Amino acid sequence: MDVIKTTEDGWDCVPELEEVVDMYENVSHHIYEIKHCVRSEDLEVMVGELLDMCIDMKQKLEEIDESQEFETVDDIE
Repeated sequence: MDVIKTTEDGWDCVPELEEVVDMYENVSHHIYEIKHCVRSEDLEVMVGELLDMCIDMKQKLEEIDESQEFETVDDIE
């Protein structure tokens, strides 16, 4: 397991995670519509966009090297 020293105390050291969250947030209008009983979007469009998001998220998550471990340090030497 690789230990990577970083000054980041959050997950900024894994940019793919931020990209996945951005993808998820891009379908927030669909999530709102589903959770709040609003039927304004075409079902085919909604399902297609959600499927595309899932595929893109899966691909991005698979790019992450899970064998890495991050250690927060005050200053990288």
